[in-house]
Amino acid sequence: RYDFVEVEDISETSTVIRGWWCGHKEVLPRITSRTNQIKITFKSDDYFVSKPGFKIYYSFVEDFQPAAASETNWESVTSSISGVSYHSPSVTDPTLTADALDKTIAEFDTVEDLLKHFNPESWQEDLENLYLDTPRYRGRSYHDQKSKVDLDRLNEDVRRYSCTPRNYSVNLREELKLTSVVFFPRCLLVQRCGGNCGCGTANWKSCTCNSGKTVKKYHEVLKFEPGHFRRRGRAKTMALVDIQLDH
Repeated sequence: RYDFVEVEDISETSTVIRGWWCGHKEVLPRITSRTNQIKITFKSDDYFVSKPGFKIYYSFVEDFQPAAASETNWESVTSSISGVSYHSPSVTDPTLTADALDKTIAEFDTVEDLLKHFNPESWQEDLENLYLDTPRYRGRSYHDQKSKVDLDRLNEDVRRYSCTPRNYSVNLREELKLTSVVFFPRCLLVQRCGGNCGCGTANWKSCTCNSGKTVKKYHEVLKFEPGHFRRRGRAKTMALVDIQLDH
């Protein structure tokens, strides 16, 4: 439903879509192109299996006579620029591991730059196809959206707000390292840097936020000291005091 291979038989006047195929148990029928030009696309949602991909078995056919496809003639997606052929990263490339792909994606800040890197010749078409109404392989959250998702903004939000001041609740006795007194309120909110570094940056999984600057702020609280309390009159064991907390 969400992961399949699509084959398009392209001509000057029309495009015939053949497929879609999913899985490896079904034997696919032979396809003979009458225009000598086909487009094979692997489509998937965000939930990839461990090693997604497909193989292409092909043979040259003269006068449209069937010929047996050789299993030695298969390849990943290839491209040619200025007559020089190169092997592009594809889902069947055994050297393109998930970690390597993740590092490559981390180098780009926008979807446009990312697609230009992977498909310099067809990135504009790929970008337009991302937002087409194709519910057969779009995720479930897509159907409830009233406008197309802004992937660039989502990525920028992570970088901007990953390490920013946030409200934290601190226990006053633990924060001030005082065990002989008790405070009311027992806890206060302070603003401190939280989260980790922006996802995709170097060592983002292991680094933590460190404040570039801290200030001490005064807070007025009620302090209690252990002892006997009188029901009438002001007890000497409690008083309003100022305490300092780092922000």
